[in-house]
Formats: sequence, C-alpha cells, structure tokens
Amino acid sequence: MTIVKRQMELHHAVSVIGGFLGGYTIFNHLEIFANAQTGNLIKLVLSVCSLQLESVGFLISYFLLYILGNAFYAVAREKLKISMKIVSFIATSLGIVLVGLINFMGNSYLSVMPIFFIAPIQWNAFKTAGGNSCSTIFSSNNVRQAVVLLTKYFMDKDKKALKNARFYWATLLFFHIGVAASCLLSLAFGVHSIWFCLIAVMIAVIYYYRYQEAKIKAFT
Repeated sequence: MTIVKRQMELHHAVSVIGGFLGGYTIFNHLEIFANAQTGNLIKLVLSVCSLQLESVGFLISYFLLYILGNAFYAVAREKLKISMKIVSFIATSLGIVLVGLINFMGNSYLSVMPIFFIAPIQWNAFKTAGGNSCSTIFSSNNVRQAVVLLTKYFMDKDKKALKNARFYWATLLFFHIGVAASCLLSLAFGVHSIWFCLIAVMIAVIYYYRYQEAKIKAFT
C-alpha cells in the first residue's frame, strides 16, 4: 500500500513539472503548447493553408522533435541499464538549461524546441501510477478518466472507482499548480522563469527516491 502511495506522490510531483512547462511555453512563447501535438499540428495545417512559411518550418521541426523524443525513449529503454525515470529527470534538467540559454537569443520559436523533445520522454517514463494510465504533461485523458470514474461511483457506489477518480483529480490539481507557478513566475521574471522549473525537478527526484525506498522495504 505504501508503494502505491509513494508512486502516486511521485506522479503528482512530476505533474507539477508538466504543468509548469506547459504553462511556461503558452505564456512566454507565442501560445505554443510544447507538451502535446494536437494544437500544433492544427496550427501547421492552418499555416500551410495561409502560406505562413516561417511558421510552417518551425512547426514541422517541433513535430520531428516530438517524434525524436519518443524514439529516444524507446531506444534508451532497451539500451540503458538505469531507470527511465532517472533518464527523464536528466533529460528534463538538460532541456530546461537549454531553454534558459536559448532565451538569451530572443527567438521564441527556437526557445521551446528542447521542450518538444523532453515532454514525450517524461510522458513515457511516468505513464502509469497505482494501476492507472495517466499523463503528467497534458490533461485531456485525465479529465475523461476523472469524470467517468466519478460518475461510475455515483451510479454504482464503486469505492475503487472513487479512489481512482481522486487520483485523476489530484493529478489535474497538481498539473495546474505547476501552470499557476509558471504564470506567476513569468509575470515577475519573464522567459527567465524557466530556471525555477529545476526546483520542481529536484522535488520530484526526492519523491522518486522515497518511492524507491518504499519498494526496497517492501521486498526485503
């Protein structure tokens, strides 16, 4: 039971990172949501139709980076001997540093590029918790699951459905705590607020090691 609790705590801590990066890119960089591709692919088609060629070039680059992030995860999972959660933390930290450095160039299109690569790595590394498939980088499926499970509880009084619904609602809450933090810090520090996301990563790493300790205690 403690293992599941620690796993859920870790998932929520990582959701703060996802919310921060999502809010940061929308607030500071041309309303681009680098965590997911739906909106950006729509923008790509619209840019093609309106012949906005510079926008088309960057949006294709974003799509390719997102593909590379997923491919990197698949290869790293097979080839590396360390936890993919640790790989995600390292990739996220390096991505944040790159965003911070590129910001000094003053090009919003370039600044968000590292996030397109690291977001799918985080998504894959933290795709489940407590037996629930749950994203830490966007909310569409989480909203669906939260509402369906809560409705099931009201209809059938299924306590397991209520427990899982709470998990999804909590994930949504922590994700948007990250969004709020990015917004408030962006108001004060502008694009350089990205550096504060390293604090969220460090907190998540602490929760990761608490989760690992719980697993070691349980199996020894």
